[in-house]
Amino acid sequence: MMCEKIPNRTMSFSGYGLAFTRTFARRRGANPVWYLDITLGHDWLTGPINNMVDAVREIARDPSEGGEDAAADADILRLTPFIEQMGNPSGTRKEFWWEREWRHVGHFRFQFADLVVVFAPEEEHDEFEEHLREIKTRGRLPSLVDASWGLERMIAALARVPEPGPFPD
Repeated sequence: MMCEKIPNRTMSFSGYGLAFTRTFARRRGANPVWYLDITLGHDWLTGPINNMVDAVREIARDPSEGGEDAAADADILRLTPFIEQMGNPSGTRKEFWWEREWRHVGHFRFQFADLVVVFAPEEEHDEFEEHLREIKTRGRLPSLVDASWGLERMIAALARVPEPGPFPD
C-alpha cells in the first residue's frame, strides 16, 4: 500500500527497503513518529509546538541571544524530526498515521544479522538473494518481501512457507 499510487499523494515511494525489529530500532534511538492533528480548530497541540519552534527561530536571528549556536541546542529541535502533521487543514487531506512510521536521526548503524526483511520487487528477488548470500558472514538470510504483496503472502514469506495458500495477494 505504501508504494502504490494514492490520489493526492505528493510523494512516491519505491518498493525497496530494510526492516528491523522494533526492539533493535529502539535500542539505536529510533522512535515512532508523533502525529499532530492540524485540522482547523484542533490546534491545542500544534499551537504550542509551533510557538516553541518560532521562539527558536527568534533566538537564531538574535546575536545577543547566542544566535544559531544557541538555537541549535534548543530541546524542541531534538523532538521535531519525530513530529509529523496530519489532518484536514483547509480541505487538504493529510493522513499518514496508518503507516506507523518510525524515524531515526543521523546514521543508523547495523550488521547484516540485524536485518529481518529486505523489501524489493518480486522480479528482483533471485538477484537480491544471490547478493545477500554473497555478503552474509553468518546467521540466516533475511526474508525477501515485495511491498505490493498482501498480508498473507508477506506472512508466508516471513515464515518461509513455500506455498502461501489460495489467496496470497
